[in-house]
Amino acid sequence: MDFIKHLERYLTKEEITKLLDSLKKEDKHAVLLNINKMDEKTFLSIYPNCLPHPIVKNAFLYDKNEYDLGKSIYYALGCFYLQEPSAMLPSYLLDVKENDLVLDMCAAPGGKTIQASLKMNDKGLIISNDLSRSRCEAIIENVERMGLGNIVIINNDFSKIYKNYPLTFDKIILDAPCSGSGMFRKDKKMEEDWSYAKVLKFSSIQKELLLMAYYMLKPGGIISYSTCSFSYEEDEEVVSYLLANSDAEIIDINHPLFYKNKNKPLGVHIFSFLFKGEGHYICLIKKPGTLSKKENKVSDKQKYGFNYVYCFGDYLFGLNEDFNFKGFNIVRLGVKIGEMMKNKEIKYDLHYAHQVKHFDQELEISKEQLLTYLSGNVLDIKKDKGLYLLKFNNINVDISNSDGRVIKNHYPKGLRRNFK
Repeated sequence: MDFIKHLERYLTKEEITKLLDSLKKEDKHAVLLNINKMDEKTFLSIYPNCLPHPIVKNAFLYDKNEYDLGKSIYYALGCFYLQEPSAMLPSYLLDVKENDLVLDMCAAPGGKTIQASLKMNDKGLIISNDLSRSRCEAIIENVERMGLGNIVIINNDFSKIYKNYPLTFDKIILDAPCSGSGMFRKDKKMEEDWSYAKVLKFSSIQKELLLMAYYMLKPGGIISYSTCSFSYEEDEEVVSYLLANSDAEIIDINHPLFYKNKNKPLGVHIFSFLFKGEGHYICLIKKPGTLSKKENKVSDKQKYGFNYVYCFGDYLFGLNEDFNFKGFNIVRLGVKIGEMMKNKEIKYDLHYAHQVKHFDQELEISKEQLLTYLSGNVLDIKKDKGLYLLKFNNINVDISNSDGRVIKNHYPKGLRRNFK
């Protein structure tokens, strides 16, 4: 079965024509602000031609030919995350709250995890998983840069461990692996690689993953199920399978920019002829019952600003929420505080530097000094010997030390660049 023919299962010929025509037009780009580091007013003063995202709060659409935000110093400082406009919606529509326990089952490169963390104001706990160990590194890089502290990154096959976590999570993000037809405009290789057999293969995988997710969901909890596929078989059919095999309920989603299947209104489709983004399908699924949550308390005996500090070899990690991590292949346990040196002093990590709220000694630097530091050079600043949290426009840069003559450079070598 060819691509157009299989779309006729739920779309009219007119709708298919509109969809195919929209895939020939230029794609859009979006940016999600980390409002802990930069507010909207400041962002728009620097990038005035960005337009508000039509749905997502603290997000903007931009022209990549005008603003190459990935090369900005503010990107390096974790002030924002670059994300496709439609990809922002699954996590945004999920009603995450402060102190929720959230599982992101297929998380790389981490955009939905990051968005949930920002909505939770860095409170509660997010277990961010990806089956690929190498793809977990992309999550780590983004979480470190953004300075987020309530995320544990793991590398697990949940088909082998999900039964250990019945009725566990308040919210679950399942952006399932799919055939990828929603990305045809963005990636021509996806179009060349598409086949109906691939659709059926992923549909089977998605049904299994959604059943696993529902098993791990608390009563009253919600799943955000999404794909970047136009295929009915990977979207409504997968949700229908869950409904036939559980007591799940559907939370209705309504917006004039979304498309809903008239014959089977389960979730919504994001089509590029209605919305300035790539193709997505999103469905919110609730387990009947009332969500019960434990009260989260802040310890008065925090160390390095965390309730719990873990030591692995010579490295310290911090987290504010407790959880039984047995069975998880942990890649990053909360915030990497730093390395304990032989002299018992700590060499602080960039993750901690971007996350820490208070530090004994802070030093505001100029833009010229920031550019010097990000390129890997020392700063010609004479200060008393000791450690300093370097800041630019009150945004954390790094923790470095003064030898009394200069501020040494501790910025990771792999991140050093000559910014303009």
